Amino acid sequence: MGKYFNFLNIGYKYRNRRWQKNWIIKLLSFCLALFLWYFVVGEDKVDRTIFIPLEIFNLPQELVISNQFKRELEVSVNGPRGLINSISGHDVTRAVDLTDAVPGTVVVRNDLTSISFPRGIRVLRVQPSNVILLLDRLIKKNLRITAVTSGIPAEGYEISSIQLDPPVLSITGPQEILGDLDLLTTNPVCIDGLKSSTVKQVGLIIDSELSGLIGEPVVTAKITVKEKQIDKTMSRIPLKLIHITTGIKYSFTPQTVSVKASVPYHLAKDSKKLKTFIEARVKAGNLPPGKHKLKVEIISPHNVAIYEIKPEMVFVELIETPKNIIKENQ
Repeated sequence: MGKYFNFLNIGYKYRNRRWQKNWIIKLLSFCLALFLWYFVVGEDKVDRTIFIPLEIFNLPQELVISNQFKRELEVSVNGPRGLINSISGHDVTRAVDLTDAVPGTVVVRNDLTSISFPRGIRVLRVQPSNVILLLDRLIKKNLRITAVTSGIPAEGYEISSIQLDPPVLSITGPQEILGDLDLLTTNPVCIDGLKSSTVKQVGLIIDSELSGLIGEPVVTAKITVKEKQIDKTMSRIPLKLIHITTGIKYSFTPQTVSVKASVPYHLAKDSKKLKTFIEARVKAGNLPPGKHKLKVEIISPHNVAIYEIKPEMVFVELIETPKNIIKENQ
């Protein structure tokens, strides 16, 4: 019996020494547990509304979300004030997995258990309760751009060409938006009163859906302006013989020709001046005396295009002078 009491006495002393050794650690653990209990259970609980982002992941590469949707959820929660205040530091999102999605409508239901909050926070309400996603196939199209103009050039001038850079816009987007689209047009390019070529920056006419894909693109319009050409008939142009041998007289039948030409606008307005730039001639060469039928040639400025001569062939009679005949007889 005495041995038993001695054993208890030794155990008591041992436990006493161990308690003295670890009492600081045990006291700190107790205080920490008390603090956590107060933080989770004892602290005042409050209701609060917070905003949680809607996170889409694993969307197939060949699909695209074609509609506008709510990207933040309004969530009403209840819990300890300090814990709710700390949520902003947590990575809390409404995750939506679209791994097996196909083209069509996807309804994302936001119930009270769809968002994972830290322990101690209770979800009271989620708004909106449903988010609708419209999934469409992703396609790529090359859309040709054409220019639209407003106004007219200055009198006597016309637009020769309008070149756009780039002439084609490559766009990737939902099939619903791009499916029937083949052509884009510019905002009206003002050409009013132009007399010379110029370069302008111009935007495109696009709707809000397309603007959401490509923004507000601008193209460069290179506008080439030229003077108008007027069809003009000039008559009674005298003929001239060239390369004629000395001492040979000549005569034409007929003596004049008429010409139809495409003439610059401002030159066509002054017929007398225009006629001075036109020359009708016939090459005699080394033809012997007599009557010959020869082709008429028209010499004109480079900006005057001749497209008809009447007549094209004329008769030229070459006659030796008496003086030349006498020399030959001698």
